Amino acid sequence: MIPALFTRGPFTVYGYGLFVALGFLFGALYTVRSAERDGISRDISLDVIVWVFVAGLLGARLLYILTDLDYYVAAPLLMLKVWEGGLVYYGGFLAAVPVFFLVSRKYGINSLKFADSISKGLVMGHIFGRLGCFTKGCCYGLEQNTFGLVFPELNDHLRHLPTQLYEAAGLALIFLVLNLVKKKYDGRIFLMYLGLYGLLRFSVEFLRGDFRGPSFLTLSVSQWISLGLLASAVLAHTALSGKRKNANQRV
Repeated sequence: MIPALFTRGPFTVYGYGLFVALGFLFGALYTVRSAERDGISRDISLDVIVWVFVAGLLGARLLYILTDLDYYVAAPLLMLKVWEGGLVYYGGFLAAVPVFFLVSRKYGINSLKFADSISKGLVMGHIFGRLGCFTKGCCYGLEQNTFGLVFPELNDHLRHLPTQLYEAAGLALIFLVLNLVKKKYDGRIFLMYLGLYGLLRFSVEFLRGDFRGPSFLTLSVSQWISLGLLASAVLAHTALSGKRKNANQRV
């Protein structure tokens, strides 16, 4: 809605870039505090967070570029303008997860325990990210005259559902649930995040009105990824909770 917040000389502060930066800051701070309660030092947490953030940023940008490759091949310098928008969350997530487990292993920390902490910070950061999408006017919803908003950047003078705000509200609810749920085993919070966000993203995608890339069997790529994450979360939860139950029976 307001892509550029203000300009001072040659410098322009974009709403999208500002919210992404705020999301990283507050998400990182929350992750560090949560990890410290689980016995993981601040220095290790910050190192892992930086690696994960860099991998996630590169993955998110790469997937976005691939969705409109011809455009960026014609103007390759535009690939660097991340602050103006152009990130696909799932691209960043899929790139960050293996890096997270590799770096966690390097430091010899319990990766599942740390994944529980970083999940909460990730949700917090994602909320800010979706607010950034709203300021830029991307990731908008279907045309809807009753509940829609006009996004000036589209130049169509039509009302569209503010799906960015819907997802931000859903993420806020997930954040609340993750902080209230009882942690019965290491990794449970992380798996709950995978399942809950998978459900949220799968649902919101039906309301999206922007270009979502190729679809398969009427579902978008993001919806298939959401289903994959949900299924993985259910299977992993079954395995880990069963392992915990067996351990308790042997005691």
